[in-house]
Amino acid sequence: MIASLALLLGLVVGGGAVVWYGGPYVVEPPAAHSSHDDMASMDGSSEIGMGADSTGEMTMEDDSTGRAGSSSGQAAGLAKYDTDGDGYVYQGGMHPDIVRDESGQCPICGMDLTRTPIGEQEGSTVKVSPATVQNIGVRSQTVAVEPLARTVRTTGRFEANERLATAVAPKVGGWVETLHVDYEGARVQKGEPLFDLYSPQLVATQEEYLAALRTADRLGSDDGAQRLVDAARRRLSYWDISEDQIKSLEETRTPMRTLTFTAPSTGTVTTKKITEGEKLSPGQTLFHITGLSPLWLMVDVYEQDLSWIDVGSRAQVELPYSPGRTVTGRVEYIYDEVDTDTRTVRARIAVPNPNRTLKPGMYATVRLSGGEATPHPVVPSSAIVSSGEREIVIRALGDGRFRPVPVHTGRSADGRTQVLHGLNGGERVVTSAQFLIDSEARLSGALAAMDDSTSMQGAGHQH
Repeated sequence: MIASLALLLGLVVGGGAVVWYGGPYVVEPPAAHSSHDDMASMDGSSEIGMGADSTGEMTMEDDSTGRAGSSSGQAAGLAKYDTDGDGYVYQGGMHPDIVRDESGQCPICGMDLTRTPIGEQEGSTVKVSPATVQNIGVRSQTVAVEPLARTVRTTGRFEANERLATAVAPKVGGWVETLHVDYEGARVQKGEPLFDLYSPQLVATQEEYLAALRTADRLGSDDGAQRLVDAARRRLSYWDISEDQIKSLEETRTPMRTLTFTAPSTGTVTTKKITEGEKLSPGQTLFHITGLSPLWLMVDVYEQDLSWIDVGSRAQVELPYSPGRTVTGRVEYIYDEVDTDTRTVRARIAVPNPNRTLKPGMYATVRLSGGEATPHPVVPSSAIVSSGEREIVIRALGDGRFRPVPVHTGRSADGRTQVLHGLNGGERVVTSAQFLIDSEARLSGALAAMDDSTSMQGAGHQH
């Protein structure tokens, strides 16, 4: 009686043999199969399962649950399970790897197996039941072909336009008799007086010029006398004496004790280095005059954003100290060096400032609009499934059929990604629940078929 119970227990637990050790009955675990002849399931149907070896690779093994192998089952299609040749097999709706040639229930979830035509799942196309598609919330979108644009947001700081900066440095020494502009920040127009200079050299040169004029008047059209006049006149002009002052000297025939130096350009006096009565040397810089329209806006662009920015890119400038006000400009220049600390590159934007409301040193928020003219297929970034080594999108073929397509992606911007190879535009791709589709339909087998990986022949064991 005890032997019979032990024998029955061994058969139920695992089909193991009962071994007598002279004491209690012990049930051994089932022995590993070693030949194809041992493939027999509990219900007598021939079924194929999927397992894993110690390396983690998918392998084929016998299984009484009737699972379809992911490595070769999808690659070879469902035709290999159609033993009666009627063109149909029965597949699990929630577990598509369960495939039988006769109706029944899924051994995992207990649901009835779905009758499936074998022609609908050949090659790399897989099919998911409509109920499953609805339950997991599959969404798809048509692939558009268009240029991809991106807006880069950064900050910037206003600086004076170096091209509009002018230095006032007299070429002759002397003393400042009168200082007409006596503070920094003064706004001047071109030709306005800056200071009056007394210079013994200038007085002597004026005397030489007047002497040459008197000689020329006495000798008439003598060429030598005219050359002396021209030489003295050039010396005055080289020292930045204006034409109006030289003409006044010719009319009055009296040397002027001081000469007035005027502003060479319109702008703001940003530097003043002289006081009234002070002596100056030839070439000494007395003033810096800088134009403030347009201003330069210096922005920092990160390395990964440089491909979107180019000379001429449009810039929209938002001023935090003036809410609601925006100023537009264009990227005028991109500098050649990368800041090693911030990993950014400076870009320069010319911003109009006709009313001088913008000040050097102010900060601003900048949105740079960049893009490229070449159109490419564009998909939502959520549609890209990346394994680390390659990227795919899942095409929705309709009627619950899906197909993974390898793609080569380009730039990404604002949640969208370019597809350089793999799509032509107009296809529908899955944008949500891709991973659930992969789990339900065992897309790994379909991907293995696309890669032309070596399919396992038959349903042999891995040893």
